Amino acid sequence: MTDGVGSSGRLEHLTGLRFFAALLVFGVHFRWDTSPEALRAVAAQGYVGVSFFFILSGFVLTHSYSHCIRAGQISLLSYCLLRVARLTPLHFLTGLPFVYFAIVQNEAIYSEQFGILKTLLNLSFLQSWVPVSDYYFSLNAPSWSLSDEMFFYVCFFFLVTLAPGRLVKLTAALGGVVVMAALLVQTFVGETQIAGKYPFSHWLFYVFPGFRILEFMVGMLLHDLWAQGPHLPTWLIPLSYLLLLGAMWGAPEVAAPFRYSLYYLPVVSLFFYVHLADRSGWRSFYSSPLMVLLGNASFAFYLIHQPMLHLMNLFLRPAMPGDAVFFPVSLTITAIASVLLYWFYEMPAERALKSLIRRRAGGLRPYVARR
Repeated sequence: MTDGVGSSGRLEHLTGLRFFAALLVFGVHFRWDTSPEALRAVAAQGYVGVSFFFILSGFVLTHSYSHCIRAGQISLLSYCLLRVARLTPLHFLTGLPFVYFAIVQNEAIYSEQFGILKTLLNLSFLQSWVPVSDYYFSLNAPSWSLSDEMFFYVCFFFLVTLAPGRLVKLTAALGGVVVMAALLVQTFVGETQIAGKYPFSHWLFYVFPGFRILEFMVGMLLHDLWAQGPHLPTWLIPLSYLLLLGAMWGAPEVAAPFRYSLYYLPVVSLFFYVHLADRSGWRSFYSSPLMVLLGNASFAFYLIHQPMLHLMNLFLRPAMPGDAVFFPVSLTITAIASVLLYWFYEMPAERALKSLIRRRAGGLRPYVARR
């Protein structure tokens, strides 16, 4: 979803790790027809990959933009336009076909997600502010997180100017607010559906940008901690995978307001941080050319995986003997499609837009990451 760090940032394994997070999200939307119940239960928690993306986003933006923003080398307008150029090409490309299917084909499954106001909010990155699932899941449903990201990007321009101590206090205060809200909602609201197909708690703790920015801010703090030098031993890396798997296994026992983000925050933060200073074979694997390519294409993968699965369920699954075959086949097809989309559309479109913005802005300093 968000940018990875390029070779000049010497953290290419984080780019490769993005595909692992995207794979978790893929597992959520895969239709597990013939798999054991235990696998289905764990896969259903794959939305934890979104937490990884939000933390990564805070880390990478700090790594790439903190110096030029603090030095006054880029204006708020130029910075925001660059971020819009990063998200818009793929967002529009993957969202507009849903409008076509709803209007021209009149398919009911898409008509519920379409409307003039819903479309305008979606294409303006504002859909996550509406606590109704038909709005925040409008058009291409995974694009709700882009609405959150755009809010994070704007806030980052001001957050990054704060002294480290103030950022820590602000993050802790927001964490306290989210915990108190979770307690109140769990006590007095529970699983009540106020509007749409999902409980109010689903929007407030899974979608609402004002709460999900907590993970983004944790990513900023992890960058500051990493920049100061404290590193964790590499033997913790296998343990971090076991902890993540255990958290996903035990998640159904946790009340929804806490499960959507708070429950996973410590585990994902550890998982992310322990990979930063990795010098083991894990780093070699994730920084391999194939994984870096898949990581760079993970934004496209994230945005196309759900409609791709829908099409493959219709036309390909009937010819497949079961999940054990259909999962790797559908994953491979989606990965190839995302790489082609990255090569021939996303990267050229993004570069063209950013080049135009930089020329209009009179030139900006080069950035560490592929921004």
